[in-house]
Amino acid sequence: MSREKDLEFSDRELASEVRSDSSVAFEQLMRRYERLVYRVAYGFTGNDEHAMDITQETFLKVHARLDSWRREGDLKNWIARIAANEAMNWNRSLRRHPTCELDEAAFLQPDDPPQEDFLLERETHDALQRSLSSLNPRHRLAVVLRYFRGMSTREISGVLECSEGTTRNILFRSLRRLRSVMTDSEEALP
Repeated sequence: MSREKDLEFSDRELASEVRSDSSVAFEQLMRRYERLVYRVAYGFTGNDEHAMDITQETFLKVHARLDSWRREGDLKNWIARIAANEAMNWNRSLRRHPTCELDEAAFLQPDDPPQEDFLLERETHDALQRSLSSLNPRHRLAVVLRYFRGMSTREISGVLECSEGTTRNILFRSLRRLRSVMTDSEEALP
């Protein structure tokens, strides 16, 4: 496989090269899909460090399981499904083994000037993460893929392995749930 950057290989060609132990092909495959995998992971975790860990684990599994990928299937959807499964597994293990996260605001000195923009942005981010975590994993994945990754309904239905109609229904119900949770959390503020 050539190292020229301007050569683009199809997913099937890359997969074939990776199967024949081409590290260059695997690097190109990772570059092609690392943003997708990271965004799926971040949508589940809301944490940069955890999302990077999940991204790494996802690509280890992609490399190990590439022989099980059906060549007639969409590699992008297959990789996104592995990322979603890794993120769901991470969430399950976190619930079984909770850890203490440090809050950035705890490090602000009392005499520091208020950082209203930062705090408002952080509050909105936290509210969105809480709302997303209220969805079941399948619905959360659909929302993350659609609104954070910009995937089409057809692509999402490939990842979820369901019809486009079912995907639209999942997105509709998920958005309704998110609005409800966000509204409830706004009303709970003093």
